[in-house]
Amino acid sequence: MPALPELKSVLRHELALAVERDRQRHFATPYGSPVYAYEVDDGDLMAADLRQVDADLVDARNSLALRDTMGIDDWVDEVMSKHGLAPELRAELALGLAMVRVQRLEQSKVHLISGATPKVAIGAEAVATVEHAPAPAAALGGPKLSDVLPVFIAQMSNESGWRGQTLMQNRGTYRIFMEVCGDLPVTSYKRPELAKTLDLFRSLPADYGKAKRWDGLSLAEIAEKARSEESRLAVKTLKRHFAALGSLFKHLIERGEYEGANPAHGFSFPEKMRAKMKRQMWDGERLRRLFTSPVWTGCKTPSKRSTPGALIIKDEKYWLPLLGLYHGNRLEEFAQLVGSDVRCDDDIWYFDINDEESKQVKNEQSKRRVPIHPTLLALGFLDYARSSAPNPGDQLFPKLTPGGADGKRGHAFSKWWTRYRREVGIYEPGLDYHSFRHGVTTKLFAAEVPEVFVDELTGHEGKGTSRSVYTKEMPLRKLYEAIAKVEWPEVLITAG
Repeated sequence: MPALPELKSVLRHELALAVERDRQRHFATPYGSPVYAYEVDDGDLMAADLRQVDADLVDARNSLALRDTMGIDDWVDEVMSKHGLAPELRAELALGLAMVRVQRLEQSKVHLISGATPKVAIGAEAVATVEHAPAPAAALGGPKLSDVLPVFIAQMSNESGWRGQTLMQNRGTYRIFMEVCGDLPVTSYKRPELAKTLDLFRSLPADYGKAKRWDGLSLAEIAEKARSEESRLAVKTLKRHFAALGSLFKHLIERGEYEGANPAHGFSFPEKMRAKMKRQMWDGERLRRLFTSPVWTGCKTPSKRSTPGALIIKDEKYWLPLLGLYHGNRLEEFAQLVGSDVRCDDDIWYFDINDEESKQVKNEQSKRRVPIHPTLLALGFLDYARSSAPNPGDQLFPKLTPGGADGKRGHAFSKWWTRYRREVGIYEPGLDYHSFRHGVTTKLFAAEVPEVFVDELTGHEGKGTSRSVYTKEMPLRKLYEAIAKVEWPEVLITAG
């Protein structure tokens, strides 16, 4: 029987093999294709890949904690045979490989965020100091973009709070910029190079990062094949890319590595968008089909929510779409609510949207009071709130746990929401949870609710002085009267 040190050697060997296979997977994946993700809903490949790795990590860690190794039986058998291990070592080997799986997935995140670099022999001391080393100068023209990016990204992560999705999106911008203009000395990038990049962005179809039809194609090839298509990247996305480029060149100017005006500044981004690029709204037949699907009319089992049956489970899957439909809040504003956030004042029940404890809001204007719609009260939402969160600090939706790159509680729900809509046959690109927000805003304006009330209910910043001056004393009852005007005759759900 092999001694314990030999088993440890086997596990180290398997970890090295797993990490190397993961590295090779990155190199073999064509540009524009996800490395791990099965679905890319928002066009951000890295965000989708990180969401998938995070989900796999949760499964792997849970299995390890429960000593559940059934999912890796084939791997255990393979390693037992390859190394000639005795049968009595199987249980210990299985747990060791479960740990290897966790460590390999952790390395996958490193590969996604920092890059799966070519295999080279460098010392640990060099690795530890690489981020703080001065950028090497190119043979001609000073440091290249690939030389300065690690220092810049490390600084922005440490000093400006680049984390999660922001970090991933900006890394993606710089990768695209180098694909369009090449990895040149930074002094070589002038306004024409930035204009060339903007032209490429404007030529890309809205689904360039997620549709399988673009797999294996370069960005230039995608733009050429999509010339006749109407849908393009949103103006908001164009602005985000150029804000990231502007930050980079600002950093280079401050360090004396670039002279002259910031080449990423001064471009115009027309706000007017084609109708096909605008977010869709849940209404009419689509809305009726959604709320007559099994979650609200009866499903087969808790694990088969898209299969018709007699079971109605009033949990986050039941309530979150209804809350979005009648209030238009952002998903995370609902997902992170605790018991004390459901309050009553002047006989009006409302949600207190705040950033207390670990909760997050998009901006200062997002902190507000939102009266609970009378339809939700009639459906028994208060009874649900009392039972799910009897104590002030209890989560209103306890099954939702932090996940994804930004640790959002709505992460798992978002994945389920996409999967569910596909399973019941009502999935449409551009018609998502955020579309409820668009619908509520539309309904409020159609009911001639003043803009200042619409801004307060939805957490929009608003224009002019009205929001900053008048909304601090806005009566809760006026807000209730406004939200009650949001009506959806297509939705007929009973409190039973």
